[in-house]
Amino acid sequence: MIEINRGQYKHWALYIGNGEVIHLVTPDGPSRVSFCSFSSSSGSVSCKGTITIETLQDVAAGNTYKINNYLDDEYKPRRTDVIMGDVDKMRGRTITYDLLGRNCEHFVTFLRYGKSKSQQADDFLNNVLTGTAGLLGVLTAVAASTAAAASTLSK
Repeated sequence: MIEINRGQYKHWALYIGNGEVIHLVTPDGPSRVSFCSFSSSSGSVSCKGTITIETLQDVAAGNTYKINNYLDDEYKPRRTDVIMGDVDKMRGRTITYDLLGRNCEHFVTFLRYGKSKSQQADDFLNNVLTGTAGLLGVLTAVAASTAAAASTLSK
């Protein structure tokens, strides 16, 4: 698995040999809108990504990258012939893309291990929950102190 540093996030690709990687991409810029649709009934946004094979150099586009098979201690990597069979079936397909549930890291870990995982999505959600818990704690403290102050004033 190749982790490509894009600054605010990491892009993931799977090296398949001969200088090539397979990865899940969404269009950048204004064309991204055509890959997403909004459902007014459910309030959800559905996006699509395309599975492409390109050279590692083109995908990295000057950004730093490294091999990062971080789940090797937790899961057994699938055999190369099994991975390549999936690569042949998936190449060029358009699939559902979701930043937190079906992103490029989920795609690459699925190919390598047969399990979809994304540490950066998990970290993001944990940070949101921690921030939410912290914010709720602050709001609770403010409400309690306001109630105490109101109680003191009414005496």
